[in-house]
Amino acid sequence: MKYEESSINDLYSSSVRAFPRTTKRQHAIDPIEISDVRIVPFMGMKTVLITANAQNESRAYRPLILFKNINFHKEESENLIKIVSEGRTYLFEPPRTESTDVLLRCQCGDWKWRFHYTDHIDHSLYGSNRKPYEAKWNPGSANPLELPGMCKHLMKLSSVLHESGLIL
Repeated sequence: MKYEESSINDLYSSSVRAFPRTTKRQHAIDPIEISDVRIVPFMGMKTVLITANAQNESRAYRPLILFKNINFHKEESENLIKIVSEGRTYLFEPPRTESTDVLLRCQCGDWKWRFHYTDHIDHSLYGSNRKPYEAKWNPGSANPLELPGMCKHLMKLSSVLHESGLIL
């Protein structure tokens, strides 16, 4: 399989293909509450970093999505996102879920044990890599198809961003 950077849609679809019979992940995002969304534009790097708190079942995680190849603008326009960060105003085209490459990270076990390493292989991992997880009692069971993907917290964050118009 050829790996390359993926979009939110690619990683979502890959997560579903990796575990087609699950009743969790994409089917369990409604109870997750997203708060404290932080958007940090990096104009020189043409990226936008988005982090948030994701809370469910009395557990909290900090999912992170970095959108790449963002088109920044100098003048306001109806179709641009306007963000004020550290006293500076940034104007940029909203990332598209089907075509904008992303880097991901979450602190939850599902992402860490199932998708961390495959996201690294896919060039969709934000931050440093670690060796792949291997289950002792059922080797290869963590991600048997070895597909990149995202956990329910990243799915919920992307859903909230889409609903708010921050991504298209």
